[in-house]
Amino acid sequence: MKTLFKLLLAGAFAAVSAFSAASAAEKKIGVVVPTLDAQFWNSYVDFMKKGAGELGVDLVVLNADNKPDQMVKSLEDLVAQGVDGIIFTPYWATAVPGLTLANQANIPVILTDTYADFPPQTGQFPNYVAFIGPSDRDAGKQMAEALFAALQPSQDGKKHIAVVNGTSGTSVAIDRRAGLEDALKEHPEVVVAGEVDGNFVRDTSQTVFESLWQGHPEVQGVWAANGGTATGVMAAITSAGKTPGKDIIVVGMDLNPENVDAVEQGKLLFDIGGHWLQGGFALVTMYDYLNGHKVSPENANIKLKLLPLTRDRVAQFRTDFPGGVPAYDFKAHSLTFSKDAKSAVFEMKYSK
Repeated sequence: MKTLFKLLLAGAFAAVSAFSAASAAEKKIGVVVPTLDAQFWNSYVDFMKKGAGELGVDLVVLNADNKPDQMVKSLEDLVAQGVDGIIFTPYWATAVPGLTLANQANIPVILTDTYADFPPQTGQFPNYVAFIGPSDRDAGKQMAEALFAALQPSQDGKKHIAVVNGTSGTSVAIDRRAGLEDALKEHPEVVVAGEVDGNFVRDTSQTVFESLWQGHPEVQGVWAANGGTATGVMAAITSAGKTPGKDIIVVGMDLNPENVDAVEQGKLLFDIGGHWLQGGFALVTMYDYLNGHKVSPENANIKLKLLPLTRDRVAQFRTDFPGGVPAYDFKAHSLTFSKDAKSAVFEMKYSK
């Protein structure tokens, strides 16, 4: 009799688990990214698609195409589709309109990469479940410190740098620039010769840096706000018949594959990143939330520590992260599949 009871109980648990997984598979989660012209956002989306496949989520990805009005239209589209949850990056001050649209439809939201002026889980927007993004200020300072250390003082005793920022007004661009400012305060020998906005994309960054450089030929190094920006700057240097990493030192951020190659080749001095993982982390968090697992207040506002990369660490990076991607089992990090699941957040670290 006891044996029969155990078998029935085991069958009941299996049925509950199967029902839970089936229920989760029916969820539709919408995602809006600022642009798919940037390698970073493609990596972000690819990782989310991998997670959607493992978890059984219907993932709808929309591209704002670097246009504020398209970001809002995309959010309106997701609401009209009746998605169960929304994950988006609120460039161009779109946090409030996006959260408002979703709140009116009772759709939970997770913001990534760029945070709002208010924290998650407040009375204003109860549907704002969590924020997951990078520690941009710390990363911006690390980039600056690496650049400053590599430069030699010019004849006037100063180190002259150019700054190519990201998309104006975003918390990402603001915080990275604040990190640079933190480093500048500690290094009075460094002078910012000129500063432009590259909008976080290669072509714009190349064009604006070329103009800046023409007016400031004394530039010795460039602090570039992200991977695409750094790539654009290096392209400008190469087009001028100079060698990045030799004639002008460049630092960047994102750990895009082409930038990892540039670090290995000595063209890019320093890179830092891995935060495109935030999309996958947000997917697991939203997936579990939609299946009854609330996000605790202490886990509702996550700032990721990023992985620095210099030329001497490239071999280790490729060993630890083949193809630039860490091993990550989405089900193992999901409370819906495992009551003992680890945190959805995974910090990239070198094994040695």
